[in-house]
Amino acid sequence: MKQLFSVLLLTLIYQVAQAQIIYGEIFGGHEKAQHEILVSKPIDSLGIVSFFNLTYFTVDYQDRQTIDPFIYSVATLNFNQYIGIATGGYITNQGFVPIAAISLQYFNEKSDLYLNVFPTLELTSDPNYEMFGLLVYNPALTEKLKFFSQLTFSTNFNFEQHNFSFQQIRLGLDYREFQFGVGCDTQVPTLENPVNNELQTEFNPNAGVFLRTTFN
Repeated sequence: MKQLFSVLLLTLIYQVAQAQIIYGEIFGGHEKAQHEILVSKPIDSLGIVSFFNLTYFTVDYQDRQTIDPFIYSVATLNFNQYIGIATGGYITNQGFVPIAAISLQYFNEKSDLYLNVFPTLELTSDPNYEMFGLLVYNPALTEKLKFFSQLTFSTNFNFEQHNFSFQQIRLGLDYREFQFGVGCDTQVPTLENPVNNELQTEFNPNAGVFLRTTFN
């Protein structure tokens, strides 16, 4: 038993370095404004347990009394730098849903490429499935200036239909931990047509500019 514990501990310890991303962002689109915070970091010094949280609030210019929230929050037990198991939940206007997920992540030695994907199962009596992910690529252009790009995506579905998806794209520059540029958020819900009761998928883009800062 002690030998097995030692092997498992060494498997976890050999990858102490874990990617850390913490930022706050303001996004102004042609139809909506959005405030977003992301925290992805190890909790302990060995990187065995990590925390991932994406929170954003969207406000329509035509209806400022209505706020559209999205919070995706999980804690992950990492087996190594590539894979772990996660649990937590997400919150929308429809309420809180507990989830279990697998964390698949990759970050390179230059620390300019980071990928984390969560194949997710809702812990409910009639569960949906989800694929949630974050991809960041910001290679250096000069000593102080970097190219910046990020893709955040989520697709929720069951074995019968697609329920909801969203995509966030950011393209710009990174100057001394400040990122700025253009972006587009797209929400793709599947809704029931009140006329014929058939399901139809809507496509709702919101293009604009963003400004964010990264915290170390």
